[in-house]
Amino acid sequence: KEEIKEQLDKRTLLLDGAMGTMLQLNGLKSGECPEEWNISHSQVVQKIHQEYIGAGADIILTNTFGANRIKLSSFGRENDILKMNEMAVNIAKGAIDKERSLEKRIFIAGSVGPTGKILEPYGDLKVNELYKNYKEQAVILEKAGVDLIILETFFDLEEIKTALKAMKENTDLMVIASMTFDKNLKTIYGVDPEKAVVILENEGADGVGANCGTGPEVSYKVLEIMKKVSKTYLMVEPNAGMPELVEGKIVYPASPEVMADFAERFIKLGLNLIGGCCGTTPLHIKAMSDKIKN
Repeated sequence: KEEIKEQLDKRTLLLDGAMGTMLQLNGLKSGECPEEWNISHSQVVQKIHQEYIGAGADIILTNTFGANRIKLSSFGRENDILKMNEMAVNIAKGAIDKERSLEKRIFIAGSVGPTGKILEPYGDLKVNELYKNYKEQAVILEKAGVDLIILETFFDLEEIKTALKAMKENTDLMVIASMTFDKNLKTIYGVDPEKAVVILENEGADGVGANCGTGPEVSYKVLEIMKKVSKTYLMVEPNAGMPELVEGKIVYPASPEVMADFAERFIKLGLNLIGGCCGTTPLHIKAMSDKIKN
């Protein structure tokens, strides 16, 4: 934890780009469980990590976004929770080992996403069940050897608060909490950036931020607001714009050059962690890395 904070106090760290997009390019079908590929296609997952490290990423995120018991149960794979998370971390370690000729310290972030279920009183998910769900994944990830945890793509403040509490109370890891905002600068649950920052930092987040969403322009506006109220590290991982359907294929409009220009703007804004979400590839991360170095 201290080592990564030491780095963040010195410079902006570059995160990797999309995992899901890259898995789809490698044949992951829609409706298939992406985390299952840690078991069935571990070489593919490792190669994606290696490409991001080669592109200049300082931090790679494990393929564990949906590897919590509640989410996995929607695929009937909840019994594989231990194996999926452990394999994911081991695959990331293997990728770092393969790229060690670069002679730089690469950190592993455990990626943790929402359950896809709705909390009471609007849904039937109980807070204590949710807490237990995230505690289980947190403990597995810490034991497997991640350096930090990134809670990402959350819309509901209660859900991310519960996840954060479970992570902080059951591990010694640094935890960054990130939510997803749309064009009106709120999450689909109506949470605005100021409120997200104040509450999450109050609950012990080591860093806060925004990821996914509608592209770098909106992310920039959100982070400008967050910057005014935040007392911790700030993270951004925008999508490469909004996906469009072109000749039956999903295409993201923001080119590597566009993302690189935003990387420069994000650094000038004073952000600590910059990466990409859906639609970003090693080419985007390489362009961002080149820009950051300059």
